[in-house]
Amino acid sequence: MREGGSTPDARIDYLYQLVLARPPRDDEKQVVLETLGHFEKRYQTDRQAAAEFLANGDAPRDTTLDVADLAAYSSVASLILNLDETITKE
Repeated sequence: MREGGSTPDARIDYLYQLVLARPPRDDEKQVVLETLGHFEKRYQTDRQAAAEFLANGDAPRDTTLDVADLAAYSSVASLILNLDETITKE
């Protein structure tokens, strides 16, 4: 979130470039932005769920970032990291 820009569009572009070494296609970006919106809505209304989600893993969360925003972007990053394209090199 700190390095990817200040807008959802810029952050999604950065995520794709970092993980897949390419920009997202327009249709991909639309789906990811809609999914981000879903996660943002969920975690804004249930900040405890956001904190619980971010409590998983070995590294502590950055407490200077909003818990709901961080959980939403972490969820989207997890989706991108689990794409077949990310995992399988053909």
